[in-house]
Amino acid sequence: MARLCRVVLSPLFIIIIYTATLLAAQDFATHNQRGVDLSAQGRYREAIAELEKALALAPAHPVVRRNLAHAHGNVATSLLQERAFRDAAAEYQAAIDLYNEEPRFHMGLGVALLGLREADRAVESLRRARDLNPKEGQVYRLLGEAYFQRGDMREAVGAWQEGLRIRPGDRDLERLIAQAEGERKVDEEYHRRPGHHFTLRYVGEVREELGREILQLLERAYEEVGYNLNHFPRQEVEVVIYSDADFQRIMGLPGWVHGAFDERGGRIRIPVRGIKEATGLRGLLYHEYTHVIVREVTGGRIPTWLNEGLAQIEQRTPMDGAVESVRQLAARGKLPSLQSLKDPFVGLTGPEAGVVYAVSYAATKYLIERWGLWDTQRLLRRLGEGVSFDVALKETTRLTLADFEREWVTSLGRGE
Repeated sequence: MARLCRVVLSPLFIIIIYTATLLAAQDFATHNQRGVDLSAQGRYREAIAELEKALALAPAHPVVRRNLAHAHGNVATSLLQERAFRDAAAEYQAAIDLYNEEPRFHMGLGVALLGLREADRAVESLRRARDLNPKEGQVYRLLGEAYFQRGDMREAVGAWQEGLRIRPGDRDLERLIAQAEGERKVDEEYHRRPGHHFTLRYVGEVREELGREILQLLERAYEEVGYNLNHFPRQEVEVVIYSDADFQRIMGLPGWVHGAFDERGGRIRIPVRGIKEATGLRGLLYHEYTHVIVREVTGGRIPTWLNEGLAQIEQRTPMDGAVESVRQLAARGKLPSLQSLKDPFVGLTGPEAGVVYAVSYAATKYLIERWGLWDTQRLLRRLGEGVSFDVALKETTRLTLADFEREWVTSLGRGE
């Protein structure tokens, strides 16, 4: 009887297993299709949730793995546009773990790693992207950037020259090659003086004693600016004092620029004329070093007005005249909005730059005096954590940017 029962019940078990398998296949297909539809609508996070359910039901299915990889890649691209480099890198890595043959994922990861200043890993990712799609010109530009960031000028030039063979006449690549050749000249011909937290390179017309003074001021900046912004970089910072001709050839910046922190190479760059024309050497060095710290803390996710405002405050140069000029602009209704000052100022004329720097200083001074340096530090940290500026400002001040600006302009009218 027991044997008979086993024989009679066996087909029923087969039917149950078949039905369960069929339902699982239907569920897998349903979740997959929902994920595809959500991705098409730009709802990538929701798409990921559906596609993960599909993958749980069909772990080895290549279509689901690829769909999920692209959903992660799309999230990463949006994060990259927001300069949330660490989160973008994590999403691109998730995409690569699912589908390793998509060059876009490796190229995106390389861009995110460049933003994080992880040059060695960026080189590795961009080489993989190049190997997967050797006819993509953009990958050579980025690969050259990665070599440039880690100080390998010869490899950088080689990558950009390869890009030029694919995209003949590309002005941007030609400019980058010329810049790298200029940097190689600096490395080979300029004097070098190592310090504790800085290395100084300088053209021959800079006196030896001036080189010593610059390093001493930079070490003081490391302590003082680091204390004010609560951050002390671990990596050594290179500072280069260029001949005016080399500075112009490499940087191509307007004549009113006395110095710059170049995020690409991680160098503070100053022309000799900047030292001669600046109101004070200490202020110039403190100003540029502030940009180094702000970049490390925020990952570059900061509006230019606040970045330049902090640098001017840290340079400790009297700015009463700047505040008064801003007050007069506000009284005449000619004050540029802070929203309009979020992008770099380098395309401006000298008089235009004078106005926007004064506005940046006055607005940042109000922020610090009204909410304090500790809250300003917290705002910068939140930006570095990937929070948008609007959200970070509201967390700090309980105000939107428009409300903050309204209160600030009102305070100017009161003579504060």
